[in-house]
Amino acid sequence: MSSIMTKDEYGRAFCKEHNRDICHDCGLDFRDMNRMAEEDAGLKKKRSEVEQTAEMIAVCLYALNGMERMRPRPNEAIFENNRQRLKEYQDKLQSLKDAGEEGVDEALRKACEKQNVSEIQMRGLMQAWSKQNHGKTTMEIGGEETQKLYEQFIAPPVKTSSKPKAEKWTCDYCNKTSIKKLPMCTRCKTVSYCNRECQVAAWKAHKTTCVPIDKEPKSLPQTWAQVESHGDSRVEGKTLEVRAILDESMTRQIFQCKDRVGVVKRIAAYTNDRRIPGLQQGSVIRWKNPRFYYFMDGSSGARIEEEDLPNLKISNR
Repeated sequence: MSSIMTKDEYGRAFCKEHNRDICHDCGLDFRDMNRMAEEDAGLKKKRSEVEQTAEMIAVCLYALNGMERMRPRPNEAIFENNRQRLKEYQDKLQSLKDAGEEGVDEALRKACEKQNVSEIQMRGLMQAWSKQNHGKTTMEIGGEETQKLYEQFIAPPVKTSSKPKAEKWTCDYCNKTSIKKLPMCTRCKTVSYCNRECQVAAWKAHKTTCVPIDKEPKSLPQTWAQVESHGDSRVEGKTLEVRAILDESMTRQIFQCKDRVGVVKRIAAYTNDRRIPGLQQGSVIRWKNPRFYYFMDGSSGARIEEEDLPNLKISNR
C-alpha cells in the first residue's frame, strides 16, 4: 500500500503520484480514512456512535444501489455480504435509539443526504462520459479520463482567488455549519471556529500553518445553506456560485448544482423559454442577489425567472 500512497504527520493518506485524497487517475479514495485519522489526531471532533452508525447505513445503501448498475453484475455473495452489513448497522442504530440516544433520525437523514450527493455526482459523471463517448455502453471508473471529467463537470466551482480564505460558515474543528458568520482566527484569518473550545482543541494542528496576514480577504461566494437561511427573501448584494453537475431537463431546463462546500441543490428555469442562456453541464453559475426556493416535489434550490437573467453570469470552460 505504501507504494501507492503517502501519509502526512497526522496519518492522513494521499495518492502518492498526485497528492490527492480522492484520485480518479489512480482509482483511490482516502476521504473516509482521513476523516478517522483527523479525529484520532484531534484535528476534528470525533463523531458520535450514532453518527458513525448512520453513515455506515448510508454507505451500504449507496453501495448496493451502485452494484445494481454494474455490468457485469457482481456475484450474489457480494450482495449478500453488503445486505448483512446493512442489517447489522440498522439493528445497531435501532438499539441506540431504544437506549435513549438523541438525534438518531436526524443523523440518518444527514448521512443519507450526504450519500445522495455522491449518487448525483456519479450520475453526472456518467452523463458527461456518455456525451463524449457516443455509442459506448460501458464506462470504466478510474483513470485519467475519469479525473478530467470530474474536474471539468463535477468539481466544486473554481474559486476566483488563490489566496487562503476563511470558511466563515463552517467550524474548522467540528465541521458544523452555521447560518451566521463564525469568529475567525484573529492571527491568520484563514479558519473559523464555533467557539473558544473548538479553537483550543484545533490549535495543535493549526499552529503549524497559522501565519499572520495584513488584512481580511474578500468574502467567499454564498453557499446554498447561506441563501436558504434568508427564507424566500433575496440575499441582496451577495452572489451564489454553483456548478451544474447533472442535467435533469425535460420540459424546462433543470440542473443539479453543487456549491463550493459540496452541497447539491436544484436550479430550474422558469424563464419565458424555460431555458437559461449558455447553461450546460459543467457550467459555473454566479447569481447576484439570489433567492431560495422550495419546489412542490419536496426538493429545493433556486427558481430562475426572466427578471433574474441580468443578474446571472454563466461560465463554461
